[in-house]
Amino acid sequence: MRAVSSQPAERGELIALAEADLARLRDRLAEIEAEHAMLEAELAVFEADYTRQVVTVLAQLHDVEAQILARTGDRAAAGEARARARRTTSAARAIAPEPEPVPPASLKRAFRDAAKRMHPDLAPSDEARSHAEAFMKRLNDAYRAGDAEAIADLVRQWESSPFAAGPDGAARDPRRSAAGLRAAVARAQQRLDELRDSELARMMERSMAAAAAGEDHVATLRNHAELALADARARLAALAG
Repeated sequence: MRAVSSQPAERGELIALAEADLARLRDRLAEIEAEHAMLEAELAVFEADYTRQVVTVLAQLHDVEAQILARTGDRAAAGEARARARRTTSAARAIAPEPEPVPPASLKRAFRDAAKRMHPDLAPSDEARSHAEAFMKRLNDAYRAGDAEAIADLVRQWESSPFAAGPDGAARDPRRSAAGLRAAVARAQQRLDELRDSELARMMERSMAAAAAGEDHVATLRNHAELALADARARLAALAG
C-alpha cells in the first residue's frame, strides 16, 4: 500500500522538476535574446561612429586610387578600384541617423521578461509562431529605440491575445516542451555567437580594448586613412603634372 500511495507524490516531484527545467530554459532563452538585442544596439552605435569618422575618408581615398590606376593604363585594376570606390561611397552616403544610446539595464530586464512571454520558439502552433514573430520584431524595435512604454504596451497586447499562455508558458507535455526549448536555446546561442564573431563586432572589441588602454582605435584608423588619402592625392597630382 505504501508503494501505491507514494506514486502520486513521486509523480508530483517529477512534474515539479520538469516545470523547473522548463522555467530555467525559458529564462536562458530570454537572456540570450536580450544579449543579442543589446549587442545589436551597441554595434549600431559603433558602426555609425566608424562610418562617420573612417568610411567617409576611405570613400575619398578609393576614388583617388581609382583615378591613379586609370591614368597608369591598368584597365582591369582601375575597374576594380572604381567598383570599390562606388561601394565605399555608397556606404558613406548611407549613414543612418544618429542611433539611440545603448539601452539601460532596466530596459534589458523588461525586454527579457517580454521575450519569455512571446518568443516564437515557445509557440505551440504555426499560427501562434507567426503571431509571436510579429510581436518579437516590434519588441526588438522598441528595445533598440529605448522605449520602455512600448515594451509594456506590447506585453499588454500579447496578454490579451488568444496566443498568450501566461508568463511561464504552461506546457501540455513537459518533456517534449523541454526538448523544443533546448533546441531553441541552441539556435539562439548560435545566432548570438555568429554576431559576436562578425567583423564589425571584432572591430568594436578591438576599439574597446584600445579604449581601456587609453587609446582611440577609431581615431587612429581615421588618421591612417587621412595619411593614405594625402599620399594618394600627391601621387595623382604628380601624374597630372
